[in-house]
Amino acid sequence: MRPVPAAPLVVALLVTAATVTGAVVVALDPAPLAPSSALLFAAGMALATVAAIAGILLARGRWAGRVGTGLALTWIAVGALLESPAGIAVVLVAAAALAATAGPWLGRWLRRLPTTGGVPAAAVVALLTLVLTPPALALADRAQVAAVTWGFAGWSLLLALLVARAVPGSLLLVRWMHPVAAAATAITAGFPVAVVPLVAAAIVASLAWRRDLASALAPMLPESGGVFRLPPELAPPEVLEAAGADATGRRKKPT
Repeated sequence: MRPVPAAPLVVALLVTAATVTGAVVVALDPAPLAPSSALLFAAGMALATVAAIAGILLARGRWAGRVGTGLALTWIAVGALLESPAGIAVVLVAAAALAATAGPWLGRWLRRLPTTGGVPAAAVVALLTLVLTPPALALADRAQVAAVTWGFAGWSLLLALLVARAVPGSLLLVRWMHPVAAAATAITAGFPVAVVPLVAAAIVASLAWRRDLASALAPMLPESGGVFRLPPELAPPEVLEAAGADATGRRKKPT
């Protein structure tokens, strides 16, 4: 495994510092956020930060740098919104994280092209949408997070875990159950909270109908008769010989 240079480590550290600083300040003095909104927001941002750091240091995906920039911008906005004087510290640390992620320091480290057999871009966007749904719900429901909002936030994170692990049936949940859960949440929560689940579900569900994401999540099913088709290039020679086929999989002509 290629050792991680100093620049990506510093960038990851600054993004982490922004989230840690923001979470501590929001926990101690959340106004104008309600305590429940602050808790949901800090927890969601922490999970999003973990995803961004893993993307920067391990996956080396360019999407991770953009997520880090988005997290820094969010903390700057929230820090400016906070009534606590400590909000200034949140803004300053987040500004440093913004400069680090938006600068040229990650340019040579992050991959320019997708890797062979890597996670499809549609799956990355869908996962990030699911992970970022809880903090978006918290900002939309600043006065008090209702039980239905907590439920949809938990459902989104559970669905993200199922999708990330490609659990059988997760594709059906994303396509059908997630929009239903979003609609039920929107009807119960009302405006403006309703906007978040509806938009998030529209993004995730639409991506779930893409062929690349479906191929990544749908389990390999046998054809009729209970057998799998194996490309001849991958079949052992003795299997082809026993089947009377040549190296291309075509049946040999009788001699």
